[in-house]
Amino acid sequence: GKKNREVIPAEHMKRLKAYAEENNKHFLLACYIIYYCFVRPKEMSHIRLQDISIKQGTLFIPAEVAKNRKDATVTLPDCVIKLMLDLQVFSNPNSYYLFGHKMRPGKEHTSDKQFRDYWTYYIRKHLKFPAEYKFYSLKDTGITDLIRDNTDLLSVRNQARHHSLLMTDIYTPHDIEEANEFIRHRAAEF
Repeated sequence: GKKNREVIPAEHMKRLKAYAEENNKHFLLACYIIYYCFVRPKEMSHIRLQDISIKQGTLFIPAEVAKNRKDATVTLPDCVIKLMLDLQVFSNPNSYYLFGHKMRPGKEHTSDKQFRDYWTYYIRKHLKFPAEYKFYSLKDTGITDLIRDNTDLLSVRNQARHHSLLMTDIYTPHDIEEANEFIRHRAAEF
């Protein structure tokens, strides 16, 4: 069904990044994980450092914390790994959660509520975002942006861990009123 959240426009994403870079880089990492990797907040709260492979550029989501109850591996873009390295998250033991207390690596599990609370009490308040911009909107925005960048739909579906393209389609807006520049300028031999 229709989601009660909106895709966040690029200019607001830039403001979000600037605010998080200045005020809470660990929250920026949480934003990156949901935007680039499409990992749900509850799943994010269970990520351990041992689930991350810098060498392979992957993040493993174990079945016991995944919404669909299946093991999965998603791609970690270079910018996400770079931020992790800048934050020195790997100086902690492998058994630590990536997002412990105050969204910093820690040995105790912390609820995913901390992401929504920070979004509500800091991001939405300081950036004056509408109520339709939710923390989870970053997943919708990431999926939509990846599709708009002409990434093949199977790659998007796999990164989002959807069982079908129909599920991926739910996350994308259908009321786009501007021309697709790729289609507009495409020339074929026909």
